[in-house]
Amino acid sequence: MSKGTPRRKAASRRKRIMLFAAGAGLGGALGLVLGSLLTFWLGEGAARFFQRGIRRISGDDGHPSFDLLLQ
Repeated sequence: MSKGTPRRKAASRRKRIMLFAAGAGLGGALGLVLGSLLTFWLGEGAARFFQRGIRRISGDDGHPSFDLLLQ
């Protein structure tokens, strides 16, 4: 059967949820700080270069699709 009591299971579940929330919050804050520092060190021009590259890879380069305009 089950090893833990219902109260112990609830405490374990609560602990997992709290650990997940703490990890998500810490990861988000750390990503924001690291992204800001990276942008500061590389400069605005490098950040635009990376944004442009990401847009081109994703297919949205900011230019209208002339194939769709000719329909």
